[in-house]
Amino acid sequence: MKAKAITITFLLTVFILAAINLIIPDRVFSENENRYLAGKPEFSLSNLLNGKFTEDFENYVTDQFPFREKWIGLKTLSEQLLAKKDSGGVYFADDNYLIECFINIDSERFEQNITTLADFTERVMSELGIEVQTMLVPTASYVLAEKLPKYTPEVDQSELLNSAENAGLSFVDVSSPLIEHRSEYIYYRTDHHWTSLGAKYAYEYWRALNGKDFSSENYNEEILSEDFLGTTYSKVVPFDAQPDIITAYNPVSSYSVEYNLDGNINKSIYEMSYLEKKDKYSVFFNANQSVTKVCSDNKNDEKLLIIKDSYANTFAQFAVPDYEEVHMIDLRYFKMPVVDYIKENGITDVLILYNLSGFSSDKDIGILSK
Repeated sequence: MKAKAITITFLLTVFILAAINLIIPDRVFSENENRYLAGKPEFSLSNLLNGKFTEDFENYVTDQFPFREKWIGLKTLSEQLLAKKDSGGVYFADDNYLIECFINIDSERFEQNITTLADFTERVMSELGIEVQTMLVPTASYVLAEKLPKYTPEVDQSELLNSAENAGLSFVDVSSPLIEHRSEYIYYRTDHHWTSLGAKYAYEYWRALNGKDFSSENYNEEILSEDFLGTTYSKVVPFDAQPDIITAYNPVSSYSVEYNLDGNINKSIYEMSYLEKKDKYSVFFNANQSVTKVCSDNKNDEKLLIIKDSYANTFAQFAVPDYEEVHMIDLRYFKMPVVDYIKENGITDVLILYNLSGFSSDKDIGILSK
């Protein structure tokens, strides 16, 4: 009787879930995961025989599973009760931090990217007489290592930073100022990015390294959101997550913003519509654009180009009042020769800014060789 009851319960559960799956319309996009979900695959005999249909159907069922996020949360809860240290590539760290694991690295890709940066740095200096500086930002798992569970495996980020510094780059190592302020709110609890405060300390350090001043009077500090749940939250969906606060340091000077050279002028570097969405971090500079150009009223003939990933989006807000122009290029979308862009726009300063984990696996750095 016990075996029959278990079998009946199991079959009933499967039947109910299947029925719900048929009734509920397929979702196209997941706000929580910030990605498009797999749709129902079209059947064909060739796709069945080569295994593609089976693989696509499995992805479809996984993505469209009823109450998917609730099940992920239940899985996370069970793992926390079992005292697991991590789940889905996320560490359960102290003080409600959900810190992205950085366990594996493609050493060949990392070395190749470093070599590309070194060659690009030398080329820009020799052809244009402009120094190219590189800032690879360590992740929270390195700076906030004391919050991690004990005996967690991690890539030695200090070794990677040393490798970059010894590769002929004009390297800006911001690990020291970040570690110095590690007791402060410099990384989000539920997201893999640094906060505006963390970016501020890095910007101050970079300015001082170049013999330039930084003034807090150039900005108005403003809280944009107090309910941000970011990328690491989305991977594990814990029921006890503590939302993050997003703070902006809005430049007090006048400026204008243009994206992708489309001729449309914006009056703010913050796209407030994202605060109504899951992906609230994209409020900074309207997410990741191919090209971003900011013109300020500081006519000092200094024009900064940042070649970047999303870590630069909070960093660049501090550069706006200090430069006549701030340009940003995202190599995931920008495929033109960067040296030509530097020449055509009269760039005077170049900074390459990536988070260390993302840089180590980035496949678009090679565009700098054009």
